[in-house]
Parts: sequence; C-alpha cells; structure tokens
Amino acid sequence: MMAKGKTLVDSYVDWLKSNIYPVEMGSYWQITTPFLDRHNDHLQIYVKEEGGAFFLTDDGYIINDLAMSGCEINSPRRRKILEQTLNGFGIRLDDDALVVEATAHSFPQKKHLLLQAMLTVNDMFMLSQQRVRGVFLEDVQEFLDEHEIRYVPSVQLNGRSGFAHVFDFVIPSSRRCPERLIRALNAPTKDNAQSILFAWNDVTVVREKSSLMYVFLNDTNRSVRDEILGAFEEYKVTPILWSNRAQYVLELSA
Repeated sequence: MMAKGKTLVDSYVDWLKSNIYPVEMGSYWQITTPFLDRHNDHLQIYVKEEGGAFFLTDDGYIINDLAMSGCEINSPRRRKILEQTLNGFGIRLDDDALVVEATAHSFPQKKHLLLQAMLTVNDMFMLSQQRVRGVFLEDVQEFLDEHEIRYVPSVQLNGRSGFAHVFDFVIPSSRRCPERLIRALNAPTKDNAQSILFAWNDVTVVREKSSLMYVFLNDTNRSVRDEILGAFEEYKVTPILWSNRAQYVLELSA
C-alpha cells in the first residue's frame, strides 16, 4: 500500500506539471489545467501579479455555470454551505468569483487549493435541483448527526507533495478504530475520484498513525460507474453508496 501510494502521488504530480498550460492575456495569465468540468472542458484559472502578490481567480466560472444549469446559489442555506466549503480551502467569494491571494512561495499551494475548491463546489451543487433534500454534503452531515457519529468538519491536512488537502469530515481515532477521513461526492467522476485518491495517498504516506478513508457516493439519481468503485477499492478506500449508508453506521460509530 505504501509503495503504491507513493507511486500514485508522484505520477499525479508529474501529470499536473505536464498538463498545465499558461497563456498571457494582457495583465492576466490564463492557466489551463487537466481537470475537466461536466462539459468536458478544461478548467481554467486566471492570475494577476500586483506588487509582488499574486491574485488567482476562476473569474466567476463555477458559480455562473451552475446558475446557467438551473442551480443558483440563491438561498441563505446554500450560501452558507458554499461559504463554509470555501473557507475550508482558504478561498473567498468576490461577487460570483472564487478568489485567493498568494506569494511567489505559496503560489503552487494556493493554485492547487483553488482548483480543488472549483471541483468541490461544482460537484456539491451539480445535481441539487433534481434532489428533494438539497446539497449532498449536508445530507452526509445529517446522517452522521442522526447516528451520533462524532466528527470534525472540514479538516485541512498536509501531504508528502507539500500540497494541503481538505477532507469533509474526520472521525477521531478511538480504542477500537483508527482515524477515519471522509469525503462526499455528489456526482462521482474520474477526475474528482482521482483527486481524492491523490489526497488520500499524499496524506497517509506522511502521517504517523494508520488512517482509514471513506467516500460517500450519491447514487440517488444515477448509478456509480464500476470503474470508479474499483479505483477506490484498489487504493483501500471504502466507497459508501448513499443507498447502502445504513450498513456502515456501526463501523463509523466505533
């Protein structure tokens, strides 16, 4: 597991480095990344340098694209969830744009966090119009609360690569079970599954104690592809289909 994890971390970082393309556009740099949105277009961010500081933004793409798809962040509850999620990544909201500031030293880290925030917000709200109960992350939190499963929400952990990664929930270790890290995926795709696997392996290779990883997968409106389930299982991540969540109450409560 350790050797496989290091291989995944190294190959993922190499993949990122070799598939990022900057283009100068006036006072900004447009950076095209290998991550795909739901339209199969590459996610792009924009960078501007002022006085030695760097300003990174998605230029409002994620929020506006969700609105055009019928999912507007137009209620106090959705706005609160959005802001809490962005706070976990250290990203602020400026009108509809996701924004973060960086120094030359922190630029790679901040760029990584902005991209992860874009993927997370896109996933979190993507299918909420078709779902009765609302945002999937909130559903997972309600499930944990309902069964009195203790947790710490929105925890940022550093990995071997130097990147920080945000996990939706962390269940502290007990005498019976090690620490458990949890992510929630509303619309599982190859890209966001790969991102989670990288975060998991990047973090576990540097932590002193063994940890376990769980991913809640929303299968309410559509089935989760076998290749995504298989990828998680190969790297010792437990995929929990939302329809089967009751089977894991005792395991998560231990």
